[in-house]
Amino acid sequence: MGARHNGLVLDDTPAWIQRAAGALRPSPGRSRPASTVPWDWTDIALFFAVFLTGWLLISALALSPAVQSWGDSLLRGVPTAERTAVGSLTLQTAVYVMGLAVILVLALGRRHGRLADLGWRWPRWWWLPLGVVAAAASYEMLTLISDVLQALFPQVTNGQIPEVQGEYGTYVGFAIPAVSVVAPIVEETFFRGFVYGWMRRQLNVPAASVLSGIFFALLHFQPIIVLPLAVLGVGLALLYEYSGSLLPGMIVHALFNLVEIVSIV
Repeated sequence: MGARHNGLVLDDTPAWIQRAAGALRPSPGRSRPASTVPWDWTDIALFFAVFLTGWLLISALALSPAVQSWGDSLLRGVPTAERTAVGSLTLQTAVYVMGLAVILVLALGRRHGRLADLGWRWPRWWWLPLGVVAAAASYEMLTLISDVLQALFPQVTNGQIPEVQGEYGTYVGFAIPAVSVVAPIVEETFFRGFVYGWMRRQLNVPAASVLSGIFFALLHFQPIIVLPLAVLGVGLALLYEYSGSLLPGMIVHALFNLVEIVSIV
């Protein structure tokens, strides 16, 4: 956008949009250290307040008679289980997109940060295959930890399994976009780019990575998988810290979720 005046181009694009777009240019590392991101704990608190409100509104809208009736007419003749899977994909995607929008408004709009501050930038190329290797290693290690915990606490189950099966049934094609595409993008942006970035303002790398990993695990609300997810969260934080990009962690997160969702659904 812009207007030409006396041979000059006057750009009327908002400055924060220009900064965000510029941050997408390939770069071998961070534009500035994670410890100097411009947001603080008040932005984390605001995120939860706005996100929870938005989540309740979206859920209420999805359950409203008008939307239910529109969905029934749109999916007339489709089996009930498939309707449920389509509805789950739509609802989860809407909630994730809303959450991502809140992060961007707070980080870029309120704090005048850049996408690079959230880790949205290209790493050096070798971090990408390293992400694939890290995903395979993480899956093996976390499976071992989970098996040990399940043997020690056989009465405790992972509630995510029946929850996901209830949402998607056997329609893995609807589960993969939400769980292995949308979720890794938004969760890495929030837990690593936003939360870990703020923690690095206050703490060194080991402390921030451990605390952010525990935070990541606790927000999945499943006691039996807190330890393996905390270990995964620490690894993802370190990947972000040393690559300067969320992309390697997104690869790990996406592949890990892909294997899990296929085995569950």
